[in-house]
Amino acid sequence: MKEKGKVVEITDFIAKVSLEPGEACKTCPYGNFCRPAGTIRIIKVKNGIGAKVGDEVYIGIPVKSEFIAIFLLFGLPVMLGLIGLLIGTPYTEIHSVILGLVGFALGLIIAKIVNNILDNRHKLLPHIIEKIGQRSH
Repeated sequence: MKEKGKVVEITDFIAKVSLEPGEACKTCPYGNFCRPAGTIRIIKVKNGIGAKVGDEVYIGIPVKSEFIAIFLLFGLPVMLGLIGLLIGTPYTEIHSVILGLVGFALGLIIAKIVNNILDNRHKLLPHIIEKIGQRSH
């Protein structure tokens, strides 16, 4: 997915980009969840093409980063929750439910820790794909 934004700040190879809602956002019933505080949001992105403050740019998220984020947010907690349920199965139902909830919570905690590590290393950040009006090479 490609979104249009404007660079508002540069720090080393990281830019902060102001994003306005696209056409799809205007008709999306969940738009208020993405932008609860207003219509513009500012996100950190990798600036590998040398964009400057004031440049209009297209940003995108690499497919690999999307899959990692989806797995961390959904896959890992559910998988550990199911493992907890299975471990508790030979015992009582309450043991199974408790271990399932513990597994799910552990998955969320691990996902948060891994996300913080990757965020500090800027591994999952979107990238500036190109400046608008100028093709990147």
